[in-house]
Amino acid sequence: MVNQFCMNFIQFIQTRVFLRHFIISVVLSAAIITLVLSTLKWYTHHGESTEVPALLGLTPEQIAQLETIDNFEVIIVDSVFDARQPKGSVIIQDPLPGSNVKYHRKIYLTTVAVMPEQVSMPNLVDLTLRQASATLETYDLVLGSVNYVPDIAANAVLGQFYRNREIVPGTAILKGSVISLRVGQSMGNGRFQLPFLIGKSQAEVHQILKRYYLAIGDESFEDGADPETARVYSQNPSFVKGLMVNAGQPVNLVYRDPAVFDFDEYLELIGADTLDVQQDTIF
Repeated sequence: MVNQFCMNFIQFIQTRVFLRHFIISVVLSAAIITLVLSTLKWYTHHGESTEVPALLGLTPEQIAQLETIDNFEVIIVDSVFDARQPKGSVIIQDPLPGSNVKYHRKIYLTTVAVMPEQVSMPNLVDLTLRQASATLETYDLVLGSVNYVPDIAANAVLGQFYRNREIVPGTAILKGSVISLRVGQSMGNGRFQLPFLIGKSQAEVHQILKRYYLAIGDESFEDGADPETARVYSQNPSFVKGLMVNAGQPVNLVYRDPAVFDFDEYLELIGADTLDVQQDTIF
């Protein structure tokens, strides 16, 4: 019986009806597969790519005006406060500029917050000036002027002020706000050696003045100097060995471009090597 079934099956697949239906099914299968693959290729833009534009430093309004931005979906995922960058500008983007991606790829952006975050004002009263400065830095607040008054509590914070008004601990305040202090002073306290700043970069100067509890005064750049590479040409008050100044004293600075001004010759001319400056041993 099995043999009979096999014989009938072999005879059936040899008939024109079977062959016609078999060919039709093969053609239909091939057509369906080709259609599906073509549809997937069209839907996924297979083989097509475009370059990610550079969005760093741009605001959302500027990004919207770019001709190629319609090829992407732009999503702002976060914002952080950075006083050094323009408000609302992009500081991080993913994918990176120049990457080749498919059309309508999502670009994730982190922008500079228009308004800084708020923090709770710490209690600085009775702390030393150094402790108060460290605490302000922890809270992303800035130490402003330091006003010394005669008091038995030498070098201790007696009051904390924001915009010339005393600020109560716990008050909500924006990060980056400048806090001024009233500090007790007895004879000889709260005064520091004026540092020698000639030839220093702007970043170095800011760090040194902060370490000496001195304020940054007016800063001017001659020769069209770039703040990133410029170096100090003159300072006011001028450096005098042994000169002591109060904490909070502003120091005015003039910068010049080292590419057009020979600082090595200038430092030798003013005898900088004989000044015996020890700026890292003030504490």
